[in-house]
Amino acid sequence: MKAIIVSNTTLTIRNFRTGLMQALKSKGYDVIFCAQDNGYADEVTNKGFSFIPLVIDRKGMNLFTDLKQTIALYRIYRKERPDIAVHYTPKPNIYGAVAAALTGVPCIDNISGLGYLFIKKSPIYQLIKFLYKIGCHFAKTTFFQNKDDLSLFVRKGIINREKAVLVNGSGVNTNFFSPDFCRSVKRKDSSFVFLFTGRFLWDKGIGEFVDAARLTKRKYPETQFWLVGMVDRGNPAGISPETIQGWAEEKIIVYHGEVKDVRPFICMSDCVVLPSYREGLPRSLLEASAMEKPIITTDAIGCREVLAEGINGFSVPVKDAQALADSFSKMIELKPEERLRMGKAGRDKVKKEFEESIVVDSYLKEIQRILS
Repeated sequence: MKAIIVSNTTLTIRNFRTGLMQALKSKGYDVIFCAQDNGYADEVTNKGFSFIPLVIDRKGMNLFTDLKQTIALYRIYRKERPDIAVHYTPKPNIYGAVAAALTGVPCIDNISGLGYLFIKKSPIYQLIKFLYKIGCHFAKTTFFQNKDDLSLFVRKGIINREKAVLVNGSGVNTNFFSPDFCRSVKRKDSSFVFLFTGRFLWDKGIGEFVDAARLTKRKYPETQFWLVGMVDRGNPAGISPETIQGWAEEKIIVYHGEVKDVRPFICMSDCVVLPSYREGLPRSLLEASAMEKPIITTDAIGCREVLAEGINGFSVPVKDAQALADSFSKMIELKPEERLRMGKAGRDKVKKEFEESIVVDSYLKEIQRILS
C-alpha cells in the first residue's frame, strides 16, 4: 500500500502532517510526501518517509505555471501509482485532484482555511470558486476544519454536502505541547509577555496587534509583545521585513524571527494572541492552550472554535485594536491563579476536542472507507 501527501512547502508537512504520515506508516503504507522544499525535507525524510520535490507558485494565477504543476503531479501519480493521495493547501487541492482523476488515483482534499482571496473578495474570487469546485468534484472527500467554511462551500454550490467532512483541525500532540516542557525553561525577567506565533500576514491581525501594543504600553510600559514566525514572501498579504524591523526599532515589539521549536517561547509568555480575520482552525492557539497558556483571539471564523469566552481566554471583534488593547489590560490585571485556571481549562479543551490522535483517526477511517 502506498500513500502520497502533497502540500505547498516542506515546512507545512513537517509542522502539520507527520502525525498522519506516521499513522499511515504504522498501518503498512509506504508514505511519500511532495512539496516545495523550504529547508525541512531532510528532517521529514529522517523519520522514514520518501520525498519528491515540487515547484509550486503560491503567488498568483499563472495558468501556464499551474498547468506545469498539474502535469508534474500527473507524472508522479502515474509513476508511483499510490493507493491514496491526500492534498493540503489551495493549489494541491485543485491541481492535485485533477492529476489524481486523470490517473485513477482516489484522493482527499483539505480546506484548512480560506485565505486572502476569500477575505478580500478579490477580482478573481469567482475564478477561485470555480477552481475549488473542480477540485472538490474530483476528490472523493474534502475535509473542512470549521463548519463555516463547509457551509459556505455547500451554499455556493462548490461541493455536494455528502462529500464534505468536518474535522477538528490538524490536531495537536499534547504530549509534545505540554506544560511539563516549561520546567526546563527559564524566563529572562518578570515582564508580562504577549506572544504572536505564525506567519507574518496582515490578515493575521498583526497590524492590530501592534496598534494595541502601542496603546497598552502607555498604561503598562514594561509589557512586552513578541513576534515569532516567518516572513511569508510568497503571500500577497505578507508583511515586509522592513515593516517588522521598523516596529522593533520603535520598541513596540520584540522580533524573534523564525524558530524551529516554538515551545520555549510559549513557555516564556503569559498569553498567546491571534487577532486573525479568518482561520481554518488556528494551530498556534491550540499549541498555546495545550501548554496551559490563556489566549486572546477574534470572534472570527475558525478562531471562535478554540475559545470559550472567559474560560480559556478572551475574544475581541475583528480589526478592533482598541478592543484588543482592552483585552490586553484585562489579561494583565487578572490574578496569576486566574490565568493559571484559564490555561488549565484550555488544555482540557484541546485534549477533549483537538488531540492529534482524534484527527488522525478521522483520516484513517475515511481512507479505509474510500479504499474498501
